[in-house]
Formats: sequence, structure tokens, C-alpha cells
Amino acid sequence: MRTSLLIPLLTFSFVLVAQSTSEHDAFIYARREITGLRTVVPKNGYIPDEGTAVAMAYAVAVPIYGKSQMEREKPFRAELEGGVWTVLGTLQGSGPGSGVVGGTLIMQIDQQSGRIRFLGHDE
Repeated sequence: MRTSLLIPLLTFSFVLVAQSTSEHDAFIYARREITGLRTVVPKNGYIPDEGTAVAMAYAVAVPIYGKSQMEREKPFRAELEGGVWTVLGTLQGSGPGSGVVGGTLIMQIDQQSGRIRFLGHDE
């Protein structure tokens, strides 16, 4: 009885290893294919507009500060100056005399490369 169970388990294990090896091979192939090739750089950079800057800031900040925190800081706003997007979160209920204490996301992103130049959360 043990032998009859062992063969299907070995077969199942082999299939899992074959699938993961095949997936890994696809990444190895892709890495080799791009060696020496020129990358595509859009005319207005990888971060061409405010919506893209905000989406990138949100995507990067969620794993760091948590989704619930980032949801509380919506809407995010972004401004481009000198080829650098500055993205800010919104402190809810803030304003002169509001008494609201807290901080928001501050991120700077290079428009051309998409590189994060600064990431912080003021308090």
C-alpha cells in the first residue's frame, strides 16, 4: 500500500519541480536576451504625468507604510519641477486651527528614469 502511494507522490513532486524549473528558465532566458540591447525610454520619461507619479508612489509606499495608512492619506497629489515629481499625501482634517496632528508621505521620483530620489513620511 505504501508503494502505491509513493509513486503518485513522486510523480506529483516531479511535475512541480518541472513547472518551477520551466518558469525559472523563462527568467534566465529573458535576462540573457536583453543583455546588450537598448531599453525603450519614452519621450516624456517613464513617469510622464501626475497620475503615473501618484500610482508609482502609492505602489511603493503600501508595502512600507501599510495599505490602511496610505488609504487614509488619499488623495495624493504630485507636482513636476526640474524633471522631478514630488508626491505628497493628504493629512485628513488638516488646515489652520484644525488641531490635527500627523504626517504624510513625501516622495520624489525622477521623471526620466523613474528612480525614487527620496522617500519619507513626515510626522
